[in-house]
Amino acid sequence: MEYIIGIALFIAIVVIVFKIKSKDEYDSDYNYEQREIKFAGYRGEAIFNNIISNILHSDDILLNNIILDVDGKETEIDYLIINKNGIFIIEIKNYNGKLYGGIDDYEWIKEKVSPGGNVFTKTVRNPIKQTKRQIYILSKYLKNNNIRIWIKGYTYFINHNSPVEDECVISSIHELDQILHEQQDKIYDEKLIHKVTNLLSIL
Repeated sequence: MEYIIGIALFIAIVVIVFKIKSKDEYDSDYNYEQREIKFAGYRGEAIFNNIISNILHSDDILLNNIILDVDGKETEIDYLIINKNGIFIIEIKNYNGKLYGGIDDYEWIKEKVSPGGNVFTKTVRNPIKQTKRQIYILSKYLKNNNIRIWIKGYTYFINHNSPVEDECVISSIHELDQILHEQQDKIYDEKLIHKVTNLLSIL
């Protein structure tokens, strides 16, 4: 009888240890993923701040974290650069792992392997569609204030892992510099730039 009780106790201990180990691994992976999500945005902004500081010209005006609400449609723009060539919306994405998706998909799949060996997959909004929506809302906001100016939107992938190739996808500082400063057919005067800057700076 004691022998049977001993075996049962041993099995119970093994089961408990296994459950604790499994829970610890799960918690470790879960906490890891949560930390990654929380700090990825901060790291992306810090990296991009360093990038943009190296290419801005003296007449470039940089605004960030612009919140717009037009006719019930709300959006937040990461970075907005105004110069004589127009307005440039730059959406920063610091996704780690591999992305799957198409240019017209509403959502993409992000896949990442944790230090614990587990594969995490989650859906993320297609940032290209997100940027196009930002262009639409900003354009409408400016038109409501009697301002017409050329607006272009881009998504900057910090980790160069965009699943699509498109003219609005940026992955290098040289490419961003060209986009901002390449001579355009339409050049805007300082008066209009000043008006746009004042209007957006109060948001």
